[in-house]
Amino acid sequence: MASRNTRRGFTLIELLVVVAMIMLIAGAFTSAISRAAKRAKIQACITEAQHMTNAILAYENYAEDGRIPPINEYTDATRQNMKFILGEEKNKRNGEQMPVLFNAANMNPQGEILDPWQRPYRVRIVESKVNPKDQGNNTQIRSFAMFPNYNRRPASEVEAENE
Repeated sequence: MASRNTRRGFTLIELLVVVAMIMLIAGAFTSAISRAAKRAKIQACITEAQHMTNAILAYENYAEDGRIPPINEYTDATRQNMKFILGEEKNKRNGEQMPVLFNAANMNPQGEILDPWQRPYRVRIVESKVNPKDQGNNTQIRSFAMFPNYNRRPASEVEAENE
């Protein structure tokens, strides 16, 4: 007589172990993907802030008197207060259109230049005198583009600090 003890499938325990291992691998993979996406947003923001700063400094070469309109307090970067680097004003020297020095990748209908988290960049442009040892009556421009670390602190805490 033939024995009926031959296995024809998997037990419930074996199936549960395989499903649990697949879930662990999927969880680790999802976590790695989300961390990489977060790092990519941070890097994109840093790069865009550097481009904005370089555009502000490049404006000196094109402006009639080399003067950059100062923004003495941190304010949102908008089309209105950053139009001098967005190519939206005319050169007073020759009446030609100013070149586009900064191409805002993300701008909302209100004209705010947005970071990867869809919040406006905060900018500040400070004008100060050059070291007296240097010759001439030149000014030094310092430009700041700020983006809070939204991953570690709540936005309300960051906004309260900037007021």
